[in-house]
Amino acid sequence: MSTEPNHVKSVDDYKAIERLYLPRWIAERIRGVNYDLVDHIWQGLKSHAAFNAIYRVEVKEIDHLRRNKKSMGVLLAAPFLMLSPSLPTVEDWRCFVDATPTTRAVDELRRKMPRERTALTKQSIQHANRQFVDVIQAVANTSILSAPLLGMTPDLARYLGELPGYKLRAALERISDLPLFQWRFTTPAFWFEFTANDLVHDQVAHHIMSTTPFRAGELPHTANWTDLRLGRETHEMYAAALMAHGCRASTAATLFRLPQSRTRQMYVEIHGKPSPCGNLPNSLQWFVERPQHRVHSTVFIWLYRSALNMGANTPQALIAGADLYNHLFPFGRALLATDRGYNLTRAMAADARLSIAPCRECGTHYIVSNNESKIEMRNSFTCPACSDTLVGRARTPKGA
Repeated sequence: MSTEPNHVKSVDDYKAIERLYLPRWIAERIRGVNYDLVDHIWQGLKSHAAFNAIYRVEVKEIDHLRRNKKSMGVLLAAPFLMLSPSLPTVEDWRCFVDATPTTRAVDELRRKMPRERTALTKQSIQHANRQFVDVIQAVANTSILSAPLLGMTPDLARYLGELPGYKLRAALERISDLPLFQWRFTTPAFWFEFTANDLVHDQVAHHIMSTTPFRAGELPHTANWTDLRLGRETHEMYAAALMAHGCRASTAATLFRLPQSRTRQMYVEIHGKPSPCGNLPNSLQWFVERPQHRVHSTVFIWLYRSALNMGANTPQALIAGADLYNHLFPFGRALLATDRGYNLTRAMAADARLSIAPCRECGTHYIVSNNESKIEMRNSFTCPACSDTLVGRARTPKGA
């Protein structure tokens, strides 16, 4: 008989459902690539001015980024790729994978390349390209939320994730030293914010949403729980994952049609304490009450809908959205409790008292109110980032 103690599951163990959970090693790999490729871009800009147009950033801006260690840490430490693909469509990549005729984006990238490049420059770009492609494949094969994590369309994330290794290696040979990535944040507003104040996580979240090539209002928003036939074991697994993300036992019991006695027992096993009691958060006004609430609520619904768009069912999308939301706002900075996040997805699927509208300044989609408490005009809405209301405010406790 074995004398080894039984393994006691941690909270992270309950969260760790395949493709619905961002593993720590993947998050660290994304962060490492962020830092490595920013250094590579800086070196390239210093070697040849022509790389300004390719990487979409100037050496003085990267210099400023590197000097402001605190803001750079907030930006690059987020588990989102801070570079976007210089070839943004599947057709662009097929030029090299399947040797099809070149697209306009490929021709334009080649045109911008400096004619005289040293062997060291070529080698450096090829190495950086491999890093970029390797992290794309790792994320695409690990997370249902690979598209927002990588800042690319779902079609491109799926395509690159499914490419066989031998095809990808052959494509990289054909690509040679064409840079496959560029700096993600190119608006004057980003650099103004970076220069004027230390960046806060809310601002970073806004810029991530604004530079991703799809918007919350363009994504599916169904919230169907009644037709799920997943089996008792799967229901319990999903319920445990949601409770590990902070969902109350009573909510998990309702969603997955489990006895409350069972979910309360599971909550104690996960957290070592009883599930909170009392009224559940159900105020629709909360989501737009403060600028920070609007940002956090919009990020949550954007991630939830992104997961639906990548083929997740409703509980999977809720679990994956809650997981990545808490990665983006770590160390107690998350304002949206998981119960409140579920209420948001349900409310926005059921009626129009909350809707999505583009900011008239930057075009980023945000939650707006359309109910008896507050009516916001869709054609005149300005988001919290453009109205400069995200800096210098006190943080609201999570779930307040």
